[in-house]
Amino acid sequence: MSLFFSTIKYRLKSLFTTAYGIVFFALALVVAFSPFIGLIIPDAPVPIGWIDEDNTNFSRLLLKNVQALDVVWVTVDDEETLIANLQTGKLEGVFVIKEGFEEAVKSGDFEETLQILRSPYSTAAGVISESVGGEAMRLWLTCTSANAARTLGGDALYQTVFDDVNAGTDEPIISLVRQNAAAETGEVTPLLDAAYSSIYLLAALCCFFMLSGLAMTKKNADFSARLKSRAFSMERYRLSVSIADTLYIFPCVAVPLAAFGLSGAGHLILPLLLMFVLYVLKLGCIASLVSRLKNQTVLMLAISIITI
Repeated sequence: MSLFFSTIKYRLKSLFTTAYGIVFFALALVVAFSPFIGLIIPDAPVPIGWIDEDNTNFSRLLLKNVQALDVVWVTVDDEETLIANLQTGKLEGVFVIKEGFEEAVKSGDFEETLQILRSPYSTAAGVISESVGGEAMRLWLTCTSANAARTLGGDALYQTVFDDVNAGTDEPIISLVRQNAAAETGEVTPLLDAAYSSIYLLAALCCFFMLSGLAMTKKNADFSARLKSRAFSMERYRLSVSIADTLYIFPCVAVPLAAFGLSGAGHLILPLLLMFVLYVLKLGCIASLVSRLKNQTVLMLAISIITI
């Protein structure tokens, strides 16, 4: 048993003092933080084209509202240029405001007056369609509210309501407040999703680290003989190494665990921590069993299957 704990101590010392261990720890930190990078870097706006065949106050107002969106970057140009850019993938889509758009919005029926030409390379057609369509719907709701006000107070009230609703300064009848209820409803927020990805990637990295270490151990033909001379089997050696590796990688797990707490899922921290420790130790046990294989080809095949 003393040799077992001495192996754990020696393995930890080796990991903390050699380039191999330091590089692995740095790689583990990069892997732990990588899923959160997308939450820090803002999404780039989607480039779209704009063709206004109606050329009315309503079509210009819709363009103004769309240009204020953060998710799109609007280019206004002639039809030939925009279509050429669309075909080469420089634009994700081109919106065409057909003639009669203003009258259609006022009448409450504008389905055929707002069209989108999609790029064959588009990956964000749904996002831009929803964003621009939402602004068109808001314009229609603004007009509908103003028309109802006109029947009550004439043109003056119509203009007041139209300006207030379009600017978003009117007092809403119902106010919806969204709260983070991930702990109660099981909703997966972006931060929670990144935390799951982080801990899964760390587990996969541990799998690769342990099994690749096993392969390198098998390359040394004298190593197994030296273990046997000390009455210490390869299986026990691999198990002690897995325990040391678990302790070594343990600080990196604090990254996803902290994210679980920040996302309102603190109740998952302890179960996932235990699951991660058991998973890594289980890999160590598997590595101990695989270490019995004598044929290098069979060993590498077993490592590949376990890794997959």
